[in-house]
Amino acid sequence: MKTPQTFEEQTEYIVEHLLFEFLDSPPVAQGRSVHDCYPRVVFQSQGVYNNNVPDFGEPHSFDVTIIAARLRMLGDQFNGEMEQSANRVIEEVTKGQVVDVLRDTVKSLSQTWCAQEPSLAYERAFLAVSVKLLQVVCHKIPQRASQLAGPMRDMINENIGVRQYIEGQGGWENLRPVPN
Repeated sequence: MKTPQTFEEQTEYIVEHLLFEFLDSPPVAQGRSVHDCYPRVVFQSQGVYNNNVPDFGEPHSFDVTIIAARLRMLGDQFNGEMEQSANRVIEEVTKGQVVDVLRDTVKSLSQTWCAQEPSLAYERAFLAVSVKLLQVVCHKIPQRASQLAGPMRDMINENIGVRQYIEGQGGWENLRPVPN
């Protein structure tokens, strides 16, 4: 499988990988695991792994596993109220109309977090909230969570500020879970 070249392709692989990881623990329907439903896409780099902990040294290539791990760590930094916001998104997922609520929810939570932490870059907050929201939805409604992948990918790809932030750090492969 060839390594994704464009920002949009990379974002798609990252969101799909996060979805796969978040759905990995709970079984899907009737004893099937998510491995039966979502193929695992991994692009190996020459990075060093130590007990599945990614090496945050010099990146060698696009490695979706490392990038997803960094994004999960970034999402873990978000300690805001997620329950009510996640429930609004879940309600729209079950109706099949999630795009606007997802964007509004991520924007609102990101702005609130930035207001509480003035030194926090909005784009970091945006990514952290997005990842954490995807994780919560995956745990609450795993059977419908895949419906969030496309809108999440599009939301990231279409946000010029977030894209410039990621590219300004040298791309997804250089994104760090803690501020530089």
